[in-house]
Amino acid sequence: MENPEKQESKPEESFKTMTAFLLSTGLFVGKIPVAPGTLGTLVGIIPILIYWTKGGQYQLINQISITMAVFLVGIWASTVIVETYKEKDPEYIVIDEIAGYMVAMIGFEPTWQNLLMAFVIFRFFDILKPPPIRFFEKLPSGFGVMADDIVAGIYTWIVMFILVKLLGV
Repeated sequence: MENPEKQESKPEESFKTMTAFLLSTGLFVGKIPVAPGTLGTLVGIIPILIYWTKGGQYQLINQISITMAVFLVGIWASTVIVETYKEKDPEYIVIDEIAGYMVAMIGFEPTWQNLLMAFVIFRFFDILKPPPIRFFEKLPSGFGVMADDIVAGIYTWIVMFILVKLLGV
């Protein structure tokens, strides 16, 4: 007969892994076999459209808080998946693209022009990984999975700031 303590921990581990898998894959979008990173970035539009204009005078704090929450959940979920499946940075994890894209949009109105511009610029930085983005990818576990896309989001935010706020594009 099996140890009852051991029996109880199996469903919890399974639930934890499945929850992490659901979140890290952007509700399974990352499992679509064509361009998972690009599709994952598109998932980032959903929280932006829902939350970006909420909060009144606290709108910017709202955007930063929601982005930080996705980032922290992403670290947890990515760590669980990386450690469970023993893969360094599987392409089906897309919560990093979602968080990075959200970083790129902080402080910008979610107009179709801004969403498209940030999307294209973010994908450029995420795919090419100019220095020091690649360095962040080498950090351990879920933090490494998330960090390079956050830096790509920061690069995108800087370009967006120049184009939208300074040049009025």
